[in-house]
Amino acid sequence: MKSVACVGVGTVGGSWAALFAWSGCNVKIYDIDSNAIKKAMKNVKTYIETLQRVTGKGNDTEKILSRIHAAKDLEESLDGVLYVQESAAEDYEIKKNLFEEMDKLADEKTILATSTSGLRISEIQKAAKKHPERCITVHPFNPPHIIPLVEIVPGELTNEETVKRTVEFMQQLGKKPIVVRKDVPGMIANRLTAALWREAVNLVLTGVATPEEIDMAIKYGPALRWVVTGVFLTYHLGGGADGLKHFLESLKDSFSLRWRDLADWTEYPRGSFEKILKEMEQYEIIKKTSYEELIKLRDEKITKILEIIDEGSQFS
Repeated sequence: MKSVACVGVGTVGGSWAALFAWSGCNVKIYDIDSNAIKKAMKNVKTYIETLQRVTGKGNDTEKILSRIHAAKDLEESLDGVLYVQESAAEDYEIKKNLFEEMDKLADEKTILATSTSGLRISEIQKAAKKHPERCITVHPFNPPHIIPLVEIVPGELTNEETVKRTVEFMQQLGKKPIVVRKDVPGMIANRLTAALWREAVNLVLTGVATPEEIDMAIKYGPALRWVVTGVFLTYHLGGGADGLKHFLESLKDSFSLRWRDLADWTEYPRGSFEKILKEMEQYEIIKKTSYEELIKLRDEKITKILEIIDEGSQFS
């Protein structure tokens, strides 16, 4: 996998390109929007500098950047590569059109991976008439150059060889791959975060808390446990000596009470966007810190957290 392509180089695609180049791959990038390519190259440089700063490795920025080549069209971007990471807009029509074209142009051994955060690869791969078996979801958690998680989802037509090669490649990049057992919308992580997001929005809409207060509640409460022990192990440890069995039995009524009161809407309520955005105007760190600086701070803090949980930890 020394030669790869990134098709669609917005926030996620540019981050992927930085990781690939940082890891020693030659990377071809392509986007239908030429301005997106220019912006991506600027962002890639920033991402690489962040990796250098937090790891102390790979100090030759120009050498790393020289591994990235902007292709003039889709055909050039796929020429000679064995892995493609598509990160175009989250839209079935756009992705299916791309996979149809990539399937025609790429070598039959080339893996075609999508970064989709919620769409089903079983639907997308229908557009690949020649070789649907080499199509797969490789969903990163943003930003891909920092966060290790990747959710690998084979579609109904994906073969085992594609899954095996993809897992091995992600491991070589230092990622933490999970092969998702069923192709469901949102995979694992985004289904969990979607449930939390709905309740967070509802707490704002019903006047229970502000966005800033909700973020504080997560950061200084459950997130500290989740980052070490996840969900199930957290509750297992909360059950005392009898573990999860005691937890389930002793708190079943308490959880039922909460579940009955949680939001259950499946569309954003009318006026919710306006309410949330107005509330966000009072978020202190947003008022005094630029977007670029927030990204930098986020990436550096996430890296420090990863160092802590990986350092001789049996939980990693």
